Amino acid sequence: MTIEELKEILIRVYDKDTAHKDWRKKWSEENITCGQCVPTALLVQYYFGGEIYKSKQEDHYFNIIDGKVVDLTKEQFDYELDYSLSEQKQPSLSSADTKNRFELLKERVEKYKE
Repeated sequence: MTIEELKEILIRVYDKDTAHKDWRKKWSEENITCGQCVPTALLVQYYFGGEIYKSKQEDHYFNIIDGKVVDLTKEQFDYELDYSLSEQKQPSLSSADTKNRFELLKERVEKYKE
């Protein structure tokens, strides 16, 4: 699976249940990546490695792989993020909400790949 293939699968499996609880009211079919950054960044890291970074501009997580920004949920913003305003920060799976959303997305991706 490539990153582009993962992105195509995620677009099909995102829903309110995989969005962060504080962003579920803003989530819609028109903005499917809203609130999906943490479990998505964790999935990208799971499949492709690299590091996870957190934007200082927004409460937003994305990946850096081989020196390149990989942000599969940037479409939730109506402007370009300045990725230079970021720091490496690994989200914790000790949060039940984060772990559940990650596991749910991973399960959906695995089923979709079959």
